[in-house]
Amino acid sequence: MTGLEPDELRHRLFEAVEPLKVSPDAYERIRAGVIRRRWMRVPAMAFGGLALAGLIGVAYVVSEPRISSTLVEPAAPLFTQTAGTTTVRTPTSSSVQGGSAGGPARPPATQASSQSPSPVMETSPAPSPSATAGRPSVTPSNFNSAPLPSPVAVPAKKGDIDGDGVDDTPHLSGNTLTVTLSRVGSATVTLSEVASPLTFSITDIDTDGYGELIVQLGGNADSRTFTVIKLTPARQLRQLSGPPLPLSAGLAGTHGDGFKCEPQTPGTLVVAAGDSTGDRTYLVTSTTWQLTGEGFQAVGAPMSSTVDLHTADSPFTAGCGIA
Repeated sequence: MTGLEPDELRHRLFEAVEPLKVSPDAYERIRAGVIRRRWMRVPAMAFGGLALAGLIGVAYVVSEPRISSTLVEPAAPLFTQTAGTTTVRTPTSSSVQGGSAGGPARPPATQASSQSPSPVMETSPAPSPSATAGRPSVTPSNFNSAPLPSPVAVPAKKGDIDGDGVDDTPHLSGNTLTVTLSRVGSATVTLSEVASPLTFSITDIDTDGYGELIVQLGGNADSRTFTVIKLTPARQLRQLSGPPLPLSAGLAGTHGDGFKCEPQTPGTLVVAAGDSTGDRTYLVTSTTWQLTGEGFQAVGAPMSSTVDLHTADSPFTAGCGIA
């Protein structure tokens, strides 16, 4: 029990729940409160926007990468090789200050040395004369020249090197052979050895419209040796190498060698080698070679036969127009 009489309790409840009476004064107070809260909201929103913009600016400054003022240059290659010299470059780095005796070296505290290590030069030894004696040298003046003009005839006529139909004559000065060509100018080649007076022939071995130069290198009364020189597409004279070069011709004791250009098979060279089996009788092996590009390739299998020099022509001679 509350200790209140029923009438008193009813009166108090009625006062508590009595509805508010609408009046102009109450309405004005409510309206003034709403306007006051609205004006307070605008500065609060503005302050919040400024605070957010400040946070964004701070985040941008913190996250922006710093540009270093130190210029980093690419490292130079460790090795720079020229035609006869090899240069060893030491990578450039800051100098290191040495520690005390027996102690470790420590980097400088504030600044690095401006001096870089000097490059070390190592000079390769020059090739010995014996290593270069057998190498034919080629004049580089025609290295970037235009391709050879088209030949006027295939195969080229005998004596024609540059394919113009006109005879070309080589000239010898020391070991250097020079040919003045009407369409491509002068071309030279230096040989390790060459017979004097000059013995040569010009014949189109590979039937490409440009004649090859066959030159005697050396020899004696019994046997001679020859090489083949070709005009390359770069307008250079180049001494060919590899089997069956150098070509040999003649009889020396019981052994004989010879070569000839085979007219029945254009573009080929037949090389013969034989050993005596009796009185002027020889067992001869003949190999056919084809000139392709700047080298010879064997064609088919070698053929063997017995040759009696009493009744047959000697295969041990120099052919292809050599006198």
